[in-house]
Amino acid sequence: MKLGLVTFALLCGASGGALADPERDRIGTDRATANAKLAEQQRECATRFIVAACLDDARTEHRDALKRLRQQELQLDEAKRRAAVEGRRKAIAEKAQPAQARASDALPDVPKVQMRRERPAASEPAARLDDSPTPRTPRAAASDPSRSEVEQREQREQQQFEARRREAQAHRDAVAQRSALRAARGKVAAPLPVPSAPR
Repeated sequence: MKLGLVTFALLCGASGGALADPERDRIGTDRATANAKLAEQQRECATRFIVAACLDDARTEHRDALKRLRQQELQLDEAKRRAAVEGRRKAIAEKAQPAQARASDALPDVPKVQMRRERPAASEPAARLDDSPTPRTPRAAASDPSRSEVEQREQREQQQFEARRREAQAHRDAVAQRSALRAARGKVAAPLPVPSAPR
């Protein structure tokens, strides 16, 4: 019965291997040969007085042969996978090449916009450009702020307001420029949904 299985495995290996590459055919033939050798060794061991030790040796030899063949098979699979990956990369690069050429022809070189914060002039008295509010000190009951202090505070707050307004405008300009570049490249962002009225 085992001989019939080995013969069947040889026939299946030979017929399936005809479609595969020659290296896989060789591995299939070697595997079938190893299986046939195991069956032959098992028959020979059956004629001996100490059967168990003989069978163990035959199985160990068979496992080693199959392990070696499996390693060769894994190497073939890895080489095939790498070739497929490289082919895919080349196909993607060839497909992207015309699009890159169109993009480079269509878009002129746009200088990058760097935003910088304006610093207060040295003559301005300690104007703060950060977004933190001016710290408020509790008023003393006996002394009200003088008119010049109120004017200075109002002037400082006006400068802070103008600085924040300029930053916001610069940010809006940068966003508009990025949107224009995306639109020129064909990438248009979807608009935000219109909020519904509360019920």
